[in-house]
Parts: sequence; structure tokens; C-alpha cells
Amino acid sequence: MQSPEDVATAVGRNVRALRQQRRMTIDALAAAAGVSRGTVIQIETARGNPSIATLVGLAAALRVGVASLVDGDAQPRVVVRRADEAARLWSSAAGSNAVFRIGTDPPDVVELWDWTLQPGDGFDGEAHPIGTQEVLSVLSGRLGLRVGGVEQRLDAGDTVMFQAHAPHRYSGEGDGPVRFVMVVLQPGDAGLVPPTSIAEAEAPLP
Repeated sequence: MQSPEDVATAVGRNVRALRQQRRMTIDALAAAAGVSRGTVIQIETARGNPSIATLVGLAAALRVGVASLVDGDAQPRVVVRRADEAARLWSSAAGSNAVFRIGTDPPDVVELWDWTLQPGDGFDGEAHPIGTQEVLSVLSGRLGLRVGGVEQRLDAGDTVMFQAHAPHRYSGEGDGPVRFVMVVLQPGDAGLVPPTSIAEAEAPLP
């Protein structure tokens, strides 16, 4: 059985991690859980054991069960997807394909893809929410990349990172197939873009 000190440490670590994953401030979590800001700070810094009512309130505000808050397993999560478990999610008549290797669940999405494009073949990617980025590294062959109106040619060993909120296209440009790996990074707040300008208030009528 965990000691009170171990429980306090686990709860503090888990509450802080979950709050940050959900892009919540300390004040926002305190308001949602019905506790004071000081209580959240004390819990996150393991300076006290919260009551059952406080744990229930925090769990509800963070959209998890109480068990997720008191879990004392500090070991990092390791997920292995074997080669034969990867999913081919796109292919073309020319023999091109895109294999989804592994990824995370929302709110913060990270995806790893393994692409092969035959010469002259291509794939048109739709615009992602603003805030999404893609990172591509060419393993072999030559890759053509168009992002919006910008075009690039990438050879084996070249790497590119771009904002993916515009339509984009990957194409095989060399004499043989091009193979590249791609990471998609989509944070939980992607698409939540503040206005670029705020109109002045109209003058009150006399």
C-alpha cells in the first residue's frame, strides 16, 4: 500500500500533467473543480493530501477517474507497434503507398507515417487546422513538395518542417521511387486562432 507521502506525490504529478495536457491554467482548474487556487497549488506541489471530495472534483474537471489521479506508477508509458501491425491507409494504382506507423490520441496528436511514391505519382494533402505542423525526412529518392504556392525539391537526407494549414502535395520527382518518413504534429488547441484585428467600438448615439 502506498504511503500518504507517495499518494500526495502521485496525485500532484498526475494533476499537473493532466492539467497541462488539457491546456488549463491553475485558476481554470480550480474554478472547474470548485476549489481554491491555493488548494490546486498545494496538491500539485505534494504539500498535502486532498480530501475525497476534492479528488472527485478534480477528476471531474480533468475528465478522468479518481484512479488516474492516485496512480503511483511513475514508469514511462512505452507502446510498441510491430511491423506487421502497421496500417497501409493509402495506395495508388502506380504502386505508391502511405503506411501509418504509430500515433497518439487527442488532445495533442502526433502521427508517424512511412511513405513511398513512385516516379511521377503524387498525393494531395488537405489543409489541416492552423497550428498543425509536418516534418518530412527523405530516406531515398527525390521528393517534390508544394505547400500553398511554395515548391521545394528534396533529396535523400534532406528534411523539411512546414505549417500544414494550406493544401500541400507530395510527388515522386526522380527516376526511381522516393521514400520518406513524416511526422504530423497537431496540438490540442490547433485551429483556435485569435482574431488578427479587433474593430473599434462604434461611438454611442447622441
